[in-house]
Amino acid sequence: MTIFSNCVFFLKLKHLPIQEKNRLKTCIKENGGVIHFVLDHQCTHVVVDTVNVLSSHHLKIIRKYQLPVVCVDFIWKSVEKGKLLQIDAYEDNKLQDNTFNQKLDSHENDQDIPFFPQDFEVAKYNVLEKVSLSLTNNKQFIITKTAEEIRENYEAFIADLKSQNFLLRETFPPKAESLASTKLQKLLLEEAINSSALCQEVSDFVELIWAEALGHLDSLLLEPVKNISLNDVSKAEGILLQIKNALDEGANEVALQVMIKEFYQVIRHKTGIDYNVSKKLLSSKQDLCQLIRDMLNIRETNMSCPNPSSLAKYQALRCKIEAVDSESYEFLSVKEQLDCPVRILQVYRVSRIGETAEFLSSLGNIQSLFHASPVRNFVGILCRGLLMPKVVVEDHGLERTDAGNLGSGIYFSDSISASVKYSSPSVMDGTRLLAVCDVALGSCLDLYQRNFSLNSAPSGYDSVHGVHKTTDVSSDFEDDEFVVYKTNQVKIRYVVKFCVAEDHVKPFQPGTGVELEQDQPVSQHPLQHESYALPSVNLVNAVKTGLQDRLGNLVPLKSVNIKGRIIDFVAQVVMFQTYTNQNSSPIEAKYVFPLDDKAAVCGFEAFINGKHIIGEVKEKKQAHREYSKAISQGDGAYLMDQDAPDIFVISVGNLPPDSTVLIKISYITELSFHNGCISFHLPASVSPWQQDKALNENTQKTDCKAVIKTVENSSLDVSGFALEIWISQVYLPRMWVEKHPNKRSEACMLVFQPEFVTASEEVQLSNEIIICLDCSNSMAGSALQQAKQIALHALELFSLRQRVNVVKFGTNTFYFLCATATLGNTDLWKTLRYFSLLFPSQGQRNILVISDGHIQNESVTFQIVKDNVQHTRLFTCGVGSTANRHMLRSLAQYGAGAFEYFDPKSKYNWEEKIQSQVSRMFSPGCSSVSIKWQQFDTNAPEPMQAPAQIQSLFNNERLLVYGFILHSTQMKKQILKNMIIRLSLENSIITQFTSFVAVEKRDANEICSADVPNLLEIIAQEDVDFLPYMDWEEKSTESGFLFSKGFNFDSLVITFNLCSYFPQLGKILKFDVDYLINDFLIGKGIQSLGQNGKEKILQLIATLLVLQFIRCTQQLKGIVFKSLMKLDDLSTSSAVHWAFELIKKAVEWVRRVERRFPAICYRLELGKDWDSATKEILGINDVHSLRNYFWDT
Repeated sequence: MTIFSNCVFFLKLKHLPIQEKNRLKTCIKENGGVIHFVLDHQCTHVVVDTVNVLSSHHLKIIRKYQLPVVCVDFIWKSVEKGKLLQIDAYEDNKLQDNTFNQKLDSHENDQDIPFFPQDFEVAKYNVLEKVSLSLTNNKQFIITKTAEEIRENYEAFIADLKSQNFLLRETFPPKAESLASTKLQKLLLEEAINSSALCQEVSDFVELIWAEALGHLDSLLLEPVKNISLNDVSKAEGILLQIKNALDEGANEVALQVMIKEFYQVIRHKTGIDYNVSKKLLSSKQDLCQLIRDMLNIRETNMSCPNPSSLAKYQALRCKIEAVDSESYEFLSVKEQLDCPVRILQVYRVSRIGETAEFLSSLGNIQSLFHASPVRNFVGILCRGLLMPKVVVEDHGLERTDAGNLGSGIYFSDSISASVKYSSPSVMDGTRLLAVCDVALGSCLDLYQRNFSLNSAPSGYDSVHGVHKTTDVSSDFEDDEFVVYKTNQVKIRYVVKFCVAEDHVKPFQPGTGVELEQDQPVSQHPLQHESYALPSVNLVNAVKTGLQDRLGNLVPLKSVNIKGRIIDFVAQVVMFQTYTNQNSSPIEAKYVFPLDDKAAVCGFEAFINGKHIIGEVKEKKQAHREYSKAISQGDGAYLMDQDAPDIFVISVGNLPPDSTVLIKISYITELSFHNGCISFHLPASVSPWQQDKALNENTQKTDCKAVIKTVENSSLDVSGFALEIWISQVYLPRMWVEKHPNKRSEACMLVFQPEFVTASEEVQLSNEIIICLDCSNSMAGSALQQAKQIALHALELFSLRQRVNVVKFGTNTFYFLCATATLGNTDLWKTLRYFSLLFPSQGQRNILVISDGHIQNESVTFQIVKDNVQHTRLFTCGVGSTANRHMLRSLAQYGAGAFEYFDPKSKYNWEEKIQSQVSRMFSPGCSSVSIKWQQFDTNAPEPMQAPAQIQSLFNNERLLVYGFILHSTQMKKQILKNMIIRLSLENSIITQFTSFVAVEKRDANEICSADVPNLLEIIAQEDVDFLPYMDWEEKSTESGFLFSKGFNFDSLVITFNLCSYFPQLGKILKFDVDYLINDFLIGKGIQSLGQNGKEKILQLIATLLVLQFIRCTQQLKGIVFKSLMKLDDLSTSSAVHWAFELIKKAVEWVRRVERRFPAICYRLELGKDWDSATKEILGINDVHSLRNYFWDT
């Protein structure tokens, strides 16, 4: 590597001879260096012959980027030594801090002062006024390093101006707006929109476009637009995209009709379904979806009153609209531009917030062009600007509403006659609308042929121009068409109301039929303490559990049996409940039982009349059809649905009189983790525990980790059954793999819990906490009350010394107990941007956002969160029944925080969730977690995992990831439903799209038996004990045991200190002890355990050999081994042989030592486990690999 590789030098050598300069430059280049002629952030070294040659501008840049300033000797010495030297010895000694301070104090006439920077954001502003004839106009800026310094300097500067008799003003004088920067003008525009009073012309215009949009939707839609959710719109757009792709691939007519029918089911129309699927139909439906989306996005600002005013509708448009005086020069100028053949009725000056600062005027070639559209579209155009098309369709002439001759772009014309073709008269008053826009064409490519594939300007160009054909020019274009492919190349200047000769203009009476919402105003009263109190227990009495008839009467429960097995953080539970219909006639019953929201039901069976009916998972609609059909035919039927995330409902149809039914339900659930323990809980609401037999578990005993059972006829109180299990190595990553019995696929469960060092109290108190309360209009009603409850509980958990700010946001950022949902749109991005401008230089900022997740400007919000994640973490709390959980979860993921949803149906766990969020704020975090699944087949598809996106992990939190290695690929959101249904059908798991259905076929002459199948027999078949053995740890001595007296087992004596008896043991059992200890084990590394460890392992081996010998020869009658390290505790062997208790202690000691040296048998290559290894040493098996080593021949 060359000496100056990765070095960029800026040379300022005023007194060095030209020959020396050239020699220096050549030396730098020959040794891999780069010379820059402009001093900027890319430079790594500044080389000078004296510091005086640096201007104030240079010094500012050097200080800003902390660039080292060195003398010429630094170059020559580095080349001489053959390496890049440390700069300390070669820094110019004249370049001291006081030099900087002297040069940076104040500069007014320095020619090197740069222009006022334009790349900035306004974090805070004040207006001060002083009337004087001697004042001069100048701009000043102060450079600081940290936000804390900025605040101090800002306050000092304001104080200094006040001392000069400047007066602080509340508002910005309109005539002084020209003095403001472009960025401040944008901010002032936003404030003007929220406080403006409307003139009559603008008010009538706003009412017109709103009435037109709502009237159009009302004529098409079967239900009011307010009843459609944004999720429905996204789903509908996804279906349209599927249809478009299917159309391109040549799908058959039946498949297209099925998909278009699904679209009409989501967006219900007053007219019938149009099965004539074409791209023209798709284009019109895409326009409809866009209009619905626009209305839903902007109706948020109008939910605070049942009849929104014109001002409220105007503010919802988020742009400034002013009527242009018809006698003004401006009006005449626009009129002259439009010219014939139209009659101009009104011109409105438009200023959109986003376009004020984002317009790419730097491209040049800015032309004033026209864009026409139906009046109903102008609510969306003014609110969000002109958008790129979403569906590519062919040119439909006058009816073209999407992409056209030059692909997917935004189209303009310089001819009013051409633009009129794309307008249509308003239904309300018969007039038309047209937008006059400044379009930054930049470098524009002239085209003469159509190109439908364009979705961006050709390389080297910023726009395209379709040249219209003439007698001299051959072209595909009837009119001039200008197309840009970026929205920030367009700036709307005017909206013109006009008409043509054939239009019938009529008076418009605003204020009729234009309501957006009928919501009642929210109470303005603040929350009292009792208003935000949260329940601490699950109030399940609101859910009536158990088997009920159609009238809600409980069917008597005879017994309940529950079996469960726990694997790491997951439990599989099988529940049996027996009910008897004591009525004299058949009934249709409903079985309701709550589970936690992390449970997945994977099995449903019923036993009745000597029959075993197994439920099948089917698509929800099909399952309901089969259930209804079976009921109508008199057959028995069983249907299982997930009524809510934590409530499951089973419908039992035609339950015969005086009959008994046994219902078996299997489910899997994730276990909670607290303070190093996992908690397994059976809610008392599963059944009425006051019955005589509420939990009757007959557990089969096999080799499992641990078995817990309850005694016969036991019952539980209302708190249910809880089991806490302490995990010894909780931070050890582990993965469980289960292979499909019939397919070449695997299911994996990955368990990971990082170990963090908790920050000190001083560090925690240095962090800043900000609670952001969403007060936009979508939060009106109970959602805002819930948000304030959460915020108040969070505040109670913070220390009095903690720095906490509370901000409520909507369209603007503003005591929150009295907060009302009247702040317009959910513009979270503005709040986050404000915080990002003044981020803390020390410590960390944690923002807690409490919202319903229906935010505006999603992409901008995400970008701000990602750009500031180094110093600001974002935690989100979802409230409201219609919360956009995906949005809030994504924000928390990008912001290295965590998301919690506060379900109003389960307020009992809100305190726990709030406590979790607050504790996370004071905990270190592990963000950007991803999993790389190792696959050896290069052609294998990508594994599927859940969750697909992993949120950050914090102290005492674990991650469970489930992976499927399937022969399929990831699908889009709309197709994902089919995948969920298919997986649930394959694995018998109930989801929101599927249901369990079981049909019991009955003959007409069948006699219903009142007998129930043998309950104990059915339960015994459910085996939950399958894992290797693990005992309970008990205190005992740390010594081993020796079987002595020549190992005459009729007079066996057990003594301690087994190692000293190893030679005698080898003689009795006839194996080479010397080779085992001194050759084999030493060769396998037993010495690495140290002397104590070595003695303990030898003692362990000897004891295990004796235990194995006793077990296999069975010479001690009455002592029975279930395994090498487990005695039959329940046998009567203790009364049969005097050595039982001693052998039991030996077994316990062996288990304790074995746990201290995990996998030592495998590490020493004795065998895969102690059972096989000891048998091989003793020659009991027909395995000779180790026996040949140890057997003494």
